[in-house]
Amino acid sequence: MELSSLLLLPLLIVFFYLSKARAAGRNTQRLPPAPRGLPLIGNLHQVGALPHPALRALAAAHGAPDLLRLRLGQVPALVASSPAAAAALMREHDGAFATRPYFRTAEILTYGFQDLAFAPHGEHWRHVRRLCSAHVLSAARSHRHNGVREREVAALVRTIRERASSSPAGVVDVSKALYGFTNGVICRAVSGTGRLSPEEEGRRSELFRELIEENTALLGGFCVGDYFPSLAWADALSGAGARAWRNFRRWDELLEQVVREHEARAVAKATRTSWTCCSRCRRRGRTTGTS
Repeated sequence: MELSSLLLLPLLIVFFYLSKARAAGRNTQRLPPAPRGLPLIGNLHQVGALPHPALRALAAAHGAPDLLRLRLGQVPALVASSPAAAAALMREHDGAFATRPYFRTAEILTYGFQDLAFAPHGEHWRHVRRLCSAHVLSAARSHRHNGVREREVAALVRTIRERASSSPAGVVDVSKALYGFTNGVICRAVSGTGRLSPEEEGRRSELFRELIEENTALLGGFCVGDYFPSLAWADALSGAGARAWRNFRRWDELLEQVVREHEARAVAKATRTSWTCCSRCRRRGRTTGTS
């Protein structure tokens, strides 16, 4: 009896895998076309450093279908190869595709996906969007920073003029100048206008620039766990996680300092308002008593 069971076990395993493969074959008939990939890595090697032309070439090689199916390591991906398909996905299936893919570095840098860009679609994301609309992107808030933008635009024009006059060929890296302009607006909008000395503003703006550039490098880098979840432990060997945590701690220290500065200014403003109100009440009382 035990011998027959041992002989039947391999047959059952083979039957199970054959049934699974047959079911997968039936399901693929309803799936979009997919380019042939390599074992383990799938279609990662076909994406390359410039995904947009690579995906366009893959779609053209398969007859330019509206949808193209890829396998990026262990992660399935769906590519909308036409404007009509992209519009249909966003209108009719927005709930299924609204959440961004998982990125380990994004999870570290955003306090566990607590921000607006990487938070999963749901109640928390809607709450953060309402906060941003009311307190960050509102017309009143935008008007408050008009002075900041005007000063930064003047500085941008002055920088371009100086670099153009000092360069032998009159060549100016406008992209770098615009990047500095954007960074300056963000830094002064977050820190508050007229609150720091020019030297402190310069140091803080440079720190913002360093942290933003490091964020860009980390989010655009390659993490094994993003495409091979079963091998996420390998990221500890590459040092990507440690690098993200270092940048996160620098961001946390900077933002904590900015929050403390805003709180101190709010307390000072409330104290001045209370003192002014009490002085007016005392003057009013003395005037009433004299009369």
